Amino acid sequence: MLGRAPIVDFDGTLARLGVDWDGLRARLGLTSLDELWTAEEGAGGGGELDGQAWRAVTAAEVAAAREAQPVERMVSALARCQGFAVLTGNSQAAVNAFLDRRPELGSLCLAVAGRETLRGSKRDPAAFSRGFQLCADATKEVRGGDPLVYVGDLAWELAAARQLGALAIDVTEVL
Repeated sequence: MLGRAPIVDFDGTLARLGVDWDGLRARLGLTSLDELWTAEEGAGGGGELDGQAWRAVTAAEVAAAREAQPVERMVSALARCQGFAVLTGNSQAAVNAFLDRRPELGSLCLAVAGRETLRGSKRDPAAFSRGFQLCADATKEVRGGDPLVYVGDLAWELAAARQLGALAIDVTEVL
C-alpha cells in the first residue's frame, strides 16, 4: 500500500505529540503558530527560524517527542518499507528526538523536511512543495518505479500532495 519509500507527516501520522497547543499559543499571545511566520517576515527576517517564540515552540515539540506515543499502524507499515521521508510543520529536532527513541525507524528515515527546511508554514503551497520535493528526491532511488505516496492526517495536506502528483493516503486507511 505504501510502496517502498513513502513520504509521511509526523504529528498525528507517525507520532502523537502531547503538546498543549492551546496553552502554548496563549502563553505566546497567538491564535495560530502561523502568525510567527508572518511576524518574522514582517520584521525583515524572511521567515527565518529565530526568536524566543520559535525556541519555545521547538522546546515544547522536542519534549513531547521524547514521550510521544507512536501511531502503531504506521510504524508497522513503515517496517515493511525500505525507507521513508518525513514532511512536517514541526521542528526537525522533534522528529529526530522521536526517531532516536525508535532506532528501527530512524535507520529507515531517508530525510526530514521540517519547518527549518520549509522556511514557512506547511500550509503555504510553496513551502509544502519545497519540503515535498526534498522528500521526493530523497526517496527516489529507493522508490524505483513505485508511485510517490504521501500519508497524512489532514485533508488540506492530502490535497496538496495530490496536486504534486502523489497518491495521498489518510493515515486512518493504513492497515
